[in-house]
Amino acid sequence: MLVSGTEEPVLLRRTQRRRDAEQLALVLAAAGIACGLAADSGGIALYVDAADAPRAFDELEAYERESALAPPAAPAIVIDHGGVGAAIVFGAILLFFFGLQQRDWRTDWSALGAAEAGLIQGGQWWRTITALTLHVDHAHLLGNLAAGLVFGLLLAQLLGAGLAWLAIVLTGTLGNALSAWLQTPVHAAIGASTALFGALGIVAGFLRQRRVVPWRGGIRRWAPLSAGILLLVFLGFGGERTDVGAHVAGFAIGGMSGLALGRWGHHIPQGRRAQWLYGLATVGLLAGAWLLALTHAY
Repeated sequence: MLVSGTEEPVLLRRTQRRRDAEQLALVLAAAGIACGLAADSGGIALYVDAADAPRAFDELEAYERESALAPPAAPAIVIDHGGVGAAIVFGAILLFFFGLQQRDWRTDWSALGAAEAGLIQGGQWWRTITALTLHVDHAHLLGNLAAGLVFGLLLAQLLGAGLAWLAIVLTGTLGNALSAWLQTPVHAAIGASTALFGALGIVAGFLRQRRVVPWRGGIRRWAPLSAGILLLVFLGFGGERTDVGAHVAGFAIGGMSGLALGRWGHHIPQGRRAQWLYGLATVGLLAGAWLLALTHAY
């Protein structure tokens, strides 16, 4: 692009990188303003004709104001291969406890660990955790295994494997606690689905918060969260024994957690050692809850 006026060209900007100068030149070109670039000792200079200078200044100032207001680009999502191992551990834990339920150990594991609202309200808070590891039958178990593998692997790509599963268990725990306080004392439930709908909520909330979109408002900004709600409706409201309240509670808490992680998650340590500590904390939380359950029973 060449400056063609007869008067002395006016210097608009000087940048250190040619790429930056070319970007400013494209802004002026889009506005129909001819300009020129020239390398000098101070960097790359951007010139325009004197007659075009006032409008060119206005165009660049408007562009720079809009650039300052634009949301920062979200960091690229990197696949965390440790998520596969964590998902396998999740499956092994569910299979282990299902095996205990199927054998006659003179212990009713479902009664020992179910999320019974009255007992939780009475202080047996560990049931909000132990209930996540128990299942009614093979179909119940297989459904939660499949959903856990999908949601767990997806969330591991966003948060890292250890933090993902710690967040899943915590949202499931809080979801069971909230459900227990909203239900009648005789209400009881088991299954990992509260935690898995919590995982769905985390994914939806996280993507809603971190997604970079070319518009500044409107309903389309809520597309990730809306998609999560649709999945909740489709997957979480069917079946006679479906605990709808727990599913909704898990998703709601997961959604709020996802929004918070999307906004402030970059302050949380994300290294390999940190992910291992998160994973160990998750296993420790499950083991500690069951230890409390057994100690209280015997």
